[in-house]
Amino acid sequence: MRRFLIIIEILIACLFFLKLITATEMVRYTNAAESKVPVTKEVPPPSKEKDSLGAARTLYAALEERRIALEKREESLKKEEQRLLAIKKEISDKLEELRAKEEKINGLLAAAKAEENKRLKELAKVLESTPPAKAGIMLEQLDAKTAAGITMNMKKDKAGIIWGYLSPQKAIEITREITKP
Repeated sequence: MRRFLIIIEILIACLFFLKLITATEMVRYTNAAESKVPVTKEVPPPSKEKDSLGAARTLYAALEERRIALEKREESLKKEEQRLLAIKKEISDKLEELRAKEEKINGLLAAAKAEENKRLKELAKVLESTPPAKAGIMLEQLDAKTAAGITMNMKKDKAGIIWGYLSPQKAIEITREITKP
């Protein structure tokens, strides 16, 4: 067995030297070939590997352009979103302001209506104490809305007596005003 190992080691050493000699000869042959062959600047035809690399570069460039365009669009959309949010806030503020003004106006209208009702009640009391013939003449001279408001605030029996002294046309106008929705 020992002999067998020695023979294998000798064979491996021989193979190693053979490879070394072959490599040396190749280097010598290449150097000789380079010195004898003139150098030309011919462009070798593009290989399939270079074509696929060019296509990959073109694809990458197109993707990069698309990415830049998308980033610009995203940036413009963010600016537009900010502008819309500012407009939305401005509209909300104005709506709140309008609601506050509406509440104030409704309060003023309610106060004015209450004041008008108070005056109509006072006028109704005055006309109730006035003789019916004179009260009829006074109601005849008033516009239909005021006359209707006064009549609605009078006691029914006193209003009925005064209506007897009104012209039929004026009585119809007052009745229409009272029955308005």
